[in-house]
Amino acid sequence: MIHIDISNLPTYATIEEASSDVLEVISKFVGVNTFFVAKNDKTNVDIISSYNRDEVILDTDFETLYRDSY
Repeated sequence: MIHIDISNLPTYATIEEASSDVLEVISKFVGVNTFFVAKNDKTNVDIISSYNRDEVILDTDFETLYRDSY
């Protein structure tokens, strides 16, 4: 059994607060240029936080209609 001490882990009240830390950790393991955390309500897509390694493809706070996202 693996024991993890969670007493030193950061806590967040919202996904917005956690998103930049999550992307920072993921960037160490994922070898892609761009990935993001978004809210999708089937009407709008709101980018909460984005990570662009070499070239900016998608900015944080970008918003678009769901029907226009792909």
